[in-house]
Amino acid sequence: MTPAVLAARYWPFANGSGRIIDRFARGVDLGQGERLAQTSDGFALRVRADDLIGRHILLTGRFDRSVVQVLLDHARPGDVLLDIGANIGYVAACFLSRIADSSAICVEPQPEIVDLLEANMAPFGDRVAIHRVALSDAAGEVRFRIDQANRGASRIDADGEFAVPAMHAGELLAGLPRLDLIKMDVEGHEETVFRAIDVQLARLAPRAILFEDQGAGAAEAIGTLLHRHRYTVFGIDKRLLRTRLVPIVSSGDCRYNDYLAVRT
Repeated sequence: MTPAVLAARYWPFANGSGRIIDRFARGVDLGQGERLAQTSDGFALRVRADDLIGRHILLTGRFDRSVVQVLLDHARPGDVLLDIGANIGYVAACFLSRIADSSAICVEPQPEIVDLLEANMAPFGDRVAIHRVALSDAAGEVRFRIDQANRGASRIDADGEFAVPAMHAGELLAGLPRLDLIKMDVEGHEETVFRAIDVQLARLAPRAILFEDQGAGAAEAIGTLLHRHRYTVFGIDKRLLRTRLVPIVSSGDCRYNDYLAVRT
């Protein structure tokens, strides 16, 4: 291992190991295609060695783990997680391996990535359901753009190179008898999905929702919707030594990449 990789793998602080990899370990050749990676949470995952998430897990055993911990801190035994934009299943696997008697519903539209997701969820058996679709505000098909270097940045795009099946997000939630947690990472499509599940949020009242905002101001509009359903929204502030939850009280506070909504 290079000094940068060693430093990142044994980094003792809450945040920062990913930045070390991105800045100082770009030249580390991990090859191409699928590899089996051992995570710092004790389970193995099939990853793509030439993908950003796969590289981070292969080199450090984790990916954005402090944000995952925020979700786990709000989980309870027996919880049901809806993972929208599950990718290869890292977040879902952390949840299922850490939270007793839990179950997960994983949604992922990318064909090659969802194959890895199914392989990674197989050890959890019937605790997992997988949907090979994109969630939006209408059923049918949507155009999708693949980011070859970072599959986690792939997204719904009207000019995308191929089509994937789409499902109305509200229809999926309407079929659930219970939902405790949501994690949503859909690269700029979050506001559309939130509006599609508006009615079902009132019925299911999940305890906490972890979501991204790509800097387009969606967090403010999403926050307005969530406040109607009695959620308090926090920005996830990743400092070197710890991760803080900062209350969002105005549009000027919407400067984070990740947010947590907690039902009050």
